[in-house]
Amino acid sequence: ETSPLLYAAEFSEFAFPVSIFCLTMIRFVALSVVSFVCVGVVPLCNCLKASLDRERLAGFISSPTALRSAAGLAVPSREQRRPLLNAEAAETAPASCPSASKKKKDKDQPKEKENPYTTSITLPQTRFSQRANAVKKEPQILKYWENRQVYQKQKESNEGSLFILHDGPPYANGPLHMGHALNKILKDIVNRYKLMQGRKISFVPGWDCHGLPIELQVLKTMSSSEKKTMTPVDLRRKAKEYAEGQIKNQKAGFKRFGVMADWDRPYVTMQREYEAAQIGVFGRMALKGCVCRGRKPVHWSPSSRTALAEAELEYPEGHKSRSVYVALDARSLSPALEEAVGGLERGRVRFGVWTTTPWTLPANRAVAVNPRIEYAVVRVKGGQARGGL
Repeated sequence: ETSPLLYAAEFSEFAFPVSIFCLTMIRFVALSVVSFVCVGVVPLCNCLKASLDRERLAGFISSPTALRSAAGLAVPSREQRRPLLNAEAAETAPASCPSASKKKKDKDQPKEKENPYTTSITLPQTRFSQRANAVKKEPQILKYWENRQVYQKQKESNEGSLFILHDGPPYANGPLHMGHALNKILKDIVNRYKLMQGRKISFVPGWDCHGLPIELQVLKTMSSSEKKTMTPVDLRRKAKEYAEGQIKNQKAGFKRFGVMADWDRPYVTMQREYEAAQIGVFGRMALKGCVCRGRKPVHWSPSSRTALAEAELEYPEGHKSRSVYVALDARSLSPALEEAVGGLERGRVRFGVWTTTPWTLPANRAVAVNPRIEYAVVRVKGGQARGGL
């Protein structure tokens, strides 16, 4: 059997180095604290105490009241001292320099000793500004890029293949916001990444000048009487003038973002050349049979009197609409439906529908039926007044 003394011996062999290490660390920490107190805290406290004593002494010396009190002399009141001070000031201060007495008083005060630590601190010397000062520096950088024609020269100097990033145009309908910044800056990051790979960059910015957003901004600036008398041609003319001004403002904002692009030759959807190119492409599509004419439901805005796209629909937050069941009369019956209803008259057959958008019922034109779905013919109780099914 193993003796307990053996375990104690093994433990003591392990514990002895650990105890020596712990004592060494405790001694090191204690010496560090003492050194910090002696070298740093004590001189700092002495400096602070000396500074406070110097300020108190300066205030005591500069106060005549305090000096007379210390000498045991009677301290005259403010009214008694005022004539003496005025007379002394008139004698000592020349007429051309009314603040000479104040300057002399400041000159007689003891000068503070220079901080001894200023000569012992060594800081790096550099022309690099400690502040970003982006308000002044960024326009200078942008002007430097423009003068050097960085965008134009990269097409000449880079040997890589051409990289074209198409710019989905924003609407020219107002000032820039975070969406514009996110869009253009992300595109600029891609372009500069390809530029560092040695590619030639082609990024032509554009603006969408057609559609409801611009017209709505123009209509906001007009009165009700002007809207009633305005013709479509007048609205288009005003929308064009408004879009031209917004393009100018947005272009300046995109340049301020630091986006690299061909800003001198953008594409604008209301340019005659752009419209002619669109008509040419549409004509070729029609000749190839890619264009057909039909019917489909579209969203309509009664207030704006125009069709709306899905992306232009906005529903108010928290709005709740009532769902309704509606019976719509059948205007005509197919042979299969006539057989199913058992020869009932046309006016006695109705289609039952359920909708969560009751405001669309006034514009409803038809009921859609799916041939792959089975429908039931149901007789409604108490429906004899209208006819039954």
